[in-house]
Amino acid sequence: MLDLTNHRKIYRYVLVSALSLVIGQSILYLFFKVAGFNAAFSNLLCVALSTIPNYILNRYWVWEKSGPHDITKEIAPYWIIAFSGLGLSTLFVFLADRIWDSWIVVNVANLAAYGVLWVFKFIILDRYLFNTNYRKGNLTNKS
Repeated sequence: MLDLTNHRKIYRYVLVSALSLVIGQSILYLFFKVAGFNAAFSNLLCVALSTIPNYILNRYWVWEKSGPHDITKEIAPYWIIAFSGLGLSTLFVFLADRIWDSWIVVNVANLAAYGVLWVFKFIILDRYLFNTNYRKGNLTNKS
């Protein structure tokens, strides 16, 4: 179950998500509207570039995790989550661009896809990726 008593972590996650939203939407606008790339490719670049600061901020600031990064237990699963969102958002962005031909609708489609995955991502990060108790095979409740 999601531990709602940890308000600080949730608050920081929301702030990192908001910052990532600004970064991602700016990148999407830059590549789609300014550079003239197609919507799907712009969205790919958006996710690939915005995932890096998102991972770093979540790991160090939200979950206050330091030390070496574990490629198989942190980085790869984080990118899998990010690119799962990419798959869904690319579908949304592609359909929005085909139907409405508007950069605003493309951005809204991108936001809608990531909104669907936002809560799921928090639970995965909190329970598994950045949870040191899970890593040690000890999922007892924190007092």
